[in-house]
Amino acid sequence: MFNPPTLEDLQETRRANEKLVLRALESKPEWVETELAKTTGLALSHLRAALASLLDQGRVRRLPGTGTRAVYGLADPGLADVPATPLTENAKKVRDYLEGRADSALYMSEQLRLTREEVMAALSLLNAHGMITCTFVGSLVIFRLKETQALGQENAAPEKAGRKKNVA
Repeated sequence: MFNPPTLEDLQETRRANEKLVLRALESKPEWVETELAKTTGLALSHLRAALASLLDQGRVRRLPGTGTRAVYGLADPGLADVPATPLTENAKKVRDYLEGRADSALYMSEQLRLTREEVMAALSLLNAHGMITCTFVGSLVIFRLKETQALGQENAAPEKAGRKKNVA
């Protein structure tokens, strides 16, 4: 009798596939999708599922390729690896600024009247807490609050519930 895989089984397989992909991406800066499939031994559909998840997490980015050949590399948003210490005032400012929007570090620094270094330090701290995600648009890095983080903040801070939110 055939027992279909559970959601837990599928998630475990995806995580294992992600580890294979990340290990391969660490060995050289750019990989064509088909080469990556051969190197990891993953079927193209499984590779694409792992890549999609890693892209969503901001750990991998798609690079400009030639023709229809998809090229991938590790994502480096320029964040420092810092411990998850209590949020600083700047980190709170950046977190509040990102509520309901996405932006680059440079534009955030202009809007918040902080140096780019202060914004990057705040983003690094927010990242250590698992609160942000990033997307690459060419060489530009766009930061945003994770959806679960934004929802969690609404529940944790009911006094902010009266504020008007931007809907994307």
